[in-house]
Amino acid sequence: MRKITIVMVGLGRIGGKFYEQFTNMKPEHVEIIGISEPNENNPLLKDALGRGIPNFPDFEDALEKFGSHIDIIMDTSNRPEIKQAIRQQLQATDNHHTVLVPMVVDYLMWYLLPGAEDIPQAHHENIGY
Repeated sequence: MRKITIVMVGLGRIGGKFYEQFTNMKPEHVEIIGISEPNENNPLLKDALGRGIPNFPDFEDALEKFGSHIDIIMDTSNRPEIKQAIRQQLQATDNHHTVLVPMVVDYLMWYLLPGAEDIPQAHHENIGY
């Protein structure tokens, strides 16, 4: 089985749970190769750095460093302008390999997590691509 490499944008309430799930998976299956968490007080940031996962407060720097070595970008910031900027950077660098997970898939994956509670969605009217 091929290893999947992930860059995570955001380690908040939702991203943090995905981070915990991914770091509990077999490293030969899933590897978080970088995170983008601008909140230096986020408790998961210390954990990530301790695991040797670099933090790029500006997500653009992670995309530039890893390029098409990223299989999946997991953006849980829930900020449409970030998703748009990621799409633009992938296009500008001719990266046809990396997949940006749409918010609707974030939600689907969230519902698969053990003990996942409902996500308030009032501020997310458009959760498509």
